[in-house]
Amino acid sequence: MSDRNLIEEAKEESLNLLKSLITPRGFVASSNDIDNYKRVFSRDGIIAGISSIKFKEPELVEAFKQTLITLKRNQDKTGRIPSNVSLDEESVSYGTTVGRVDSSIWYVIGCCFYYLETGDKDFLEEMSESVDKTFFYLECLELNGRGLLYIPPGGDWADEYINEGYVLFDQMLYLFASEFYYKVFRKAETQDKINHLKKLIKTNFFPKEENLKSEFIYQSKLFEKIIEKYETCAPIASFSAFGANYYYDLFAISLLFNSDLLERDEQKEIVNHLNETFGSDLPVYPAFYPTIDEKSPDWQKLNNNYIFRFKNKPNEYHNGGLWGVVHGFYLGSLDDVEEGQILDFAKILERDNYKFPEFYHGLTLEGMGTSKLGFTAAGYLLAYQNFINKSKPLEI
Repeated sequence: MSDRNLIEEAKEESLNLLKSLITPRGFVASSNDIDNYKRVFSRDGIIAGISSIKFKEPELVEAFKQTLITLKRNQDKTGRIPSNVSLDEESVSYGTTVGRVDSSIWYVIGCCFYYLETGDKDFLEEMSESVDKTFFYLECLELNGRGLLYIPPGGDWADEYINEGYVLFDQMLYLFASEFYYKVFRKAETQDKINHLKKLIKTNFFPKEENLKSEFIYQSKLFEKIIEKYETCAPIASFSAFGANYYYDLFAISLLFNSDLLERDEQKEIVNHLNETFGSDLPVYPAFYPTIDEKSPDWQKLNNNYIFRFKNKPNEYHNGGLWGVVHGFYLGSLDDVEEGQILDFAKILERDNYKFPEFYHGLTLEGMGTSKLGFTAAGYLLAYQNFINKSKPLEI
């Protein structure tokens, strides 16, 4: 099979996997009924919708719509959107030990994205009040009223990792939610919020001495300490009163590349740095890096944070595992994605006969976790769209 045929085959297999996840309630996360994956998830379903809607296949477009409607039906009185909903809608989860903040952010993005892609005015009329409530709920999570969301440990997709406090991934999602909300509803105060949030992100997550006196620093003494340990061109993953997390967060970096926060040379510097760090042997890059092992001061924190069972052994799950959805967002967000990069992704999917594993082991490349996962198929489709059409994941 030629390289281009393999790239196309992987695209068709990814679309077919998403089609197999369609239910009357929308997309489920996986067709395998393991843990709670055979449910409608906010983030999984919305990423599935965003990744597939531009292919304009009616059944996928409708599944995206029904996913959003199911989430709306199960929105609580605060405006919060559930993390996941069972297919009979008798079981609704907003999180386990903590709530999943990103579920609500994805919902705002998803509703606006769907409307902007389809122009479905009846949908917008049906959903607008709900989206307003969710956006207000998110504003309430700016706990000190200064612009950044405060995220508890486990408050987003990396629910068993060590990020907490002001997490870059969630701030970037919030920025996109604000931008999409403005595109749809045109509220002047939202544009002010967007401009302020951009300055907060660039100042606090790229800590530089030149910004020591900036009005956008969250806490000056903490900022000084973070600068002392900040050594790379990549952003810090999170910070809180306890310090900063300097691990690479590839999902957050990918979202940065979707935005206009970085100049082209700044993005290129980060890309070159990541390529040097990971080398040419990995067909999929780790979601978080470096790996945390038993000798790390963060090991105990990581070891205590799990829901069903401990999954974060070194090079597995969030701890150095290679996630197709994150790598797909990354390739989809590059200004210049190369054929070799998308081909490597297609080859590892084909190697496992398109079982679409949750993640790959960081060293052995073994497919691990839940299989037939929409997350992974969606990741490939996002990378494919950028390679073929120069279309980034959150681009309208």
